[in-house]
Amino acid sequence: MVAYFSEAHWATRDRLIPAGLMALAAYLGVLTYFFSPSGPAIVDGTVPINDFLCFWLAGGEVMRGTPGIVYDNSAFQALQTPYLEQETFYPFFYPPTFLLLTAPLGMMAAIPAYAVSQLVSLALGGAACARILRSWTGFLLIAAMPATFNAMFHGQNALLCAALLGGGLAALSERRQILAGVLIGLLTIKPQMGVLLPFAFLAAGYHRAFVSAAVTVVSFAALSWLILGNDTWQAFFQQAVFTGQATDQGMAGFFKMASVYASARMLGLTASLAYLLQALTALAAVMLVWKVWRSGAEFGIKAAVLVSAGFFATPYVLPYDLAAMAVAIAFLMQATRGKQAFPYLWTFIALAVLLSASSRYLGAVTGVPFGLVAPALLLFVSVRLHKLAQPREIEALA
Repeated sequence: MVAYFSEAHWATRDRLIPAGLMALAAYLGVLTYFFSPSGPAIVDGTVPINDFLCFWLAGGEVMRGTPGIVYDNSAFQALQTPYLEQETFYPFFYPPTFLLLTAPLGMMAAIPAYAVSQLVSLALGGAACARILRSWTGFLLIAAMPATFNAMFHGQNALLCAALLGGGLAALSERRQILAGVLIGLLTIKPQMGVLLPFAFLAAGYHRAFVSAAVTVVSFAALSWLILGNDTWQAFFQQAVFTGQATDQGMAGFFKMASVYASARMLGLTASLAYLLQALTALAAVMLVWKVWRSGAEFGIKAAVLVSAGFFATPYVLPYDLAAMAVAIAFLMQATRGKQAFPYLWTFIALAVLLSASSRYLGAVTGVPFGLVAPALLLFVSVRLHKLAQPREIEALA
C-alpha cells in the first residue's frame, strides 16, 4: 500500500483522464442546475446571485457613463438591493482597468454575460495550460480543478487571472519576452496575483519582459483614465480604506482565505502581528524566488516555485484564486516529463488539489487554518525538485 502511493501507481493516464472528464461533467451539471433560468441561484429567472452580480452591474455603469458609482459603496449597494437579501453586498474591489473588461458584459443580459465570461475565461486558462504542456490535456487539467469550479460557481475572474499568469510564463519560457510582459502587465486587474513576478524577471535577467510589463501597466492604466475619467480613479483610491478594513476584519471570512494573514488571525493574533508575519513571509517568498530564478534550474521548476510562492506573498487570497495552482501543476508536469522524480511527488500534488476544494469547509468546522496547506504542498514539491535537480537533471532522478 505504501508503494502504491509513494510510487504513484494510481496516477496512470487511463485513470486520470476519465476522472478529469467526469469531474468536468459534474461541475458543468451543477452549474447548469444552479444558474439556469429556473435555478436556485437566479433571481426572477434573469440574474445570477454570486460575485458576478457586481461585475455585471459595474459593466452597466461603465456603459451608462457613471463608472465611479462602483466605488461608492452606498450607491453600489443600492443598485444591488433589488436582487439581494437585506444587508448582503458584493463590493467592487478591483482597479478601474478591470472596469474596461466588464464593459462588454454590461451590454448583455445577466445570465448570458455570466456564461460567456466564465466559458471564455475557462477556454483561455485551458489554452495557457495546454501551451505549457504542449497537449490538449492542459485544458482538462484546469477544467477539472476544484478551484476552477469554485471560481465559476462564484462568477469570479480567477480563471482569467490564471490564464494571464500561465500565458505570460509560457511565453517567457519560449523567450517571447514582449508578449510575456504584456500578459503579465494585464494581470494588474488583480494586482495581488503578480506580486513576485517583477523579482523573478529581474533575477533571471528578463529585462525586456520587465520593461514590457511596466509599459503595459502604465498604458492600461492610462487607457482606463482616458475612457473612465479621473474621478473614477480618485473614487478607487478613496475606497482603498474600506478595502483595507475589509481585509483587517475578515469580511470574506478568515476561514475561507488562503493567506498567512488570515491563518494568523484564525489562530488569535491581532491584525498588527498578523500583518507583520505576512510581511516576513512575503519577504521570505521574494528571497526564495530570487534565489531559484537566478539558478540554472529548468524553467518549469522555476515557474512552479514562483506561482506557488505567490500565494504566500499577499494577505488576500480566496479559494477560487487557487485555480492558478493549475499553472504550477502544468509546469511541474512539464519539468518532470510526467515522471516520479521522488517518492510521493504526485500523491502530494493530488492531495493539494483535493485540499483546494475542502480547506474552507475544514476551516469553518475545525477553526484550524487549512487554506494555505494546498499551496504549501505545491511549494514543497517545487522546492524539492529544485534541490534534486542541482546539479543533475530531472531525467536522471526518475
